[in-house]
Amino acid sequence: PRPTASTAFGSPTGSTAFGSPTASAPGGGSDVISTLQSLQGPEILWGADGVPLGYGESDVKGYESFGRFVAAIQANGIDLTQGEYTILAPADSAFSKHELGGNAPVTADVLKYHVIPGKKSLASLTSNQPTLQGGTLTASRKFRKNWLDDAIVGGANWPSDKPAGNCIVHTIDTILVPGAYESPTYSQDASELAGSSSDAAAKAAWLAARA
Repeated sequence: PRPTASTAFGSPTGSTAFGSPTASAPGGGSDVISTLQSLQGPEILWGADGVPLGYGESDVKGYESFGRFVAAIQANGIDLTQGEYTILAPADSAFSKHELGGNAPVTADVLKYHVIPGKKSLASLTSNQPTLQGGTLTASRKFRKNWLDDAIVGGANWPSDKPAGNCIVHTIDTILVPGAYESPTYSQDASELAGSSSDAAAKAAWLAARA
């Protein structure tokens, strides 16, 4: 019989890879860690690679999860217990994409660039945001999407406004690097007219425009 996504890849939330969600951790906070471990992002489909293995291209391979962000927070001792914060949590696939792009390792500074002081809802992230790292995330509106630097915030099927004790979590599909963002040089009004309803298409168009 065809194996299911759960038997082939384990828990889609990644909680088994990092132990009990309530276990104490050297970094983060128990509420934040447990929330991140339980989050499930968009479906990941097999595509053409699954056909030789007996899957259909549209069969679900698994789900986006956030275990690598959890592991990085813990390994770098990022303390998220001393105040209220908004967390922009990149998915595991964002780490893979970052590595394949030949980028520098994800350091404590990079992780802190994903942390905004104060608990801010998705609807309020429409202006530039200071970060725990000290830099500022640039807010913009492109292709009918809200962005912070190079990440769409509030994309389709990406969890957002998730309470996590003293924090609130929004998930993203990109690693944000301090100083890496380049402001657009074309009209945002024009980009809105050319916008796509697809997050993936919007991001592809935006990156192509910057190439």
